[in-house]
Amino acid sequence: MKVSIRSKLTILILGVCLAIILVIWFNIAVLFKPMYYAMTERQLTDTLDRIAGIIEDNGGVLTGDVYREIREASASNMCIEISRADGKGVWLSEGIGDSCQIHCYELATSKDDHGRRRNLDSRVAMGLREDIAENGGISTTLTDVHDNRQLVVGSREASGYVVIVSTNLVQAAPTIDIVTSQLQSSTFIAVVLALMISAILSNWFIGPIMTLSSATKEVAKGNYKLNIPVSDEYNDEFGQLAHDFNRMVDQIEDSQQLQRELVASISHDLRTPLTIIKGYAESIRDITGDNKEIRDRQLNTIMDEADRLTGMVNTVMEYSKLNRDNYKLNIVQYNIADMCNDIVDFYAGRAREEGRSITYEGPDEVYVMADASLIERVLHNFVSNALQHTDLGTEVKVRVQVLDSAKVKVSVADRGEGISEEDQKHIFDKYYRARKDSGKQGTGLGLAIVKAILENHGFSYGVDSAPGEGSEFWFIM
Repeated sequence: MKVSIRSKLTILILGVCLAIILVIWFNIAVLFKPMYYAMTERQLTDTLDRIAGIIEDNGGVLTGDVYREIREASASNMCIEISRADGKGVWLSEGIGDSCQIHCYELATSKDDHGRRRNLDSRVAMGLREDIAENGGISTTLTDVHDNRQLVVGSREASGYVVIVSTNLVQAAPTIDIVTSQLQSSTFIAVVLALMISAILSNWFIGPIMTLSSATKEVAKGNYKLNIPVSDEYNDEFGQLAHDFNRMVDQIEDSQQLQRELVASISHDLRTPLTIIKGYAESIRDITGDNKEIRDRQLNTIMDEADRLTGMVNTVMEYSKLNRDNYKLNIVQYNIADMCNDIVDFYAGRAREEGRSITYEGPDEVYVMADASLIERVLHNFVSNALQHTDLGTEVKVRVQVLDSAKVKVSVADRGEGISEEDQKHIFDKYYRARKDSGKQGTGLGLAIVKAILENHGFSYGVDSAPGEGSEFWFIM
């Protein structure tokens, strides 16, 4: 059976409220009375210890100042008596009143006989003193015919005096009845509030989820322009979820756009070599198949065009791979100067054939940390582009410089026609071609691959150029 989040939230809040109420009921019905008695006994015991300390501090001599100090150390609702070791009462501070079961136990015989109602040496008091003399201390509860209870603690002190401290125990049952009655009303109010709060919270929690659900359905229909607004109201996990959703949609849209651009950009470049391959293959089949010289030349052309197709596909695959979020670099330490010299040697023959030259400028040893194969791919792209765009009789320079910040700047400079300021803004974008390069063969992904490689490393990069003054492509490791 399907249970909605709203129902689950309502059940959860009601469950929490009922659990709290049950705990309160249990504390009142089971624990209130023993906890109240234990707390009262602890207060009496603490008072008894303070009185004993006062007597001992004064050398066992009881004076008016000592009695005053004892009264100040005890609560106003306590009955305190001090007697000698022989059981004779010495001093009484009655804080309970007529309900004291120790010193008001004997009833008065006449209206004027108030002395007996405050009898320090009553039968109850004498009995308690005997118990203390025998046991060294007591902790007991007195109960009269009206079920009134009086808690009593006492002890025999080192000075020889016997101290008894007592107080009335308030009837716990009436208090429990009052609290229980109030708790019944509170339970009803708590349930109503829980339902109201669950309704409010469910809308608060479910609102963003419903928005996200609707947005997901739109994306499933192909609407990649949709973005969930992230306001300050949802500056929490829901806001983060909405932000991640928007990022996901943007990535899906970029992927779709990449696919469209790929088809639009490469379809023409693929059509040309495919047409050539098909044409020569048909020619070999129908016309030149028996002429070895012509057949070989046409087969070589087919192979060249097939290699070009393979290169285009590999370039697209490489760009796609480098733009994955989980792409892992193989970081190693190596000498970038050796790599630059190897690349210069690799292109030196081609440069001479085309009437140009290429040289390396920099120290012999500069060790860096990077993915060597990918950085080599960057340098090959820079050098190949530089040789293609530099003027005849000029030089391409591959430079390595150690900067003051201990970073290394690698650049490739040519003396070609330069790049306009407008083209420089987009030169590293995928499929972008400068006006002067329009119509040339290629996927338009060379510098986009360079950008992806350098950004995966976290390296800064750029181009310094002006029309007629050549260009210098660089990156800092």
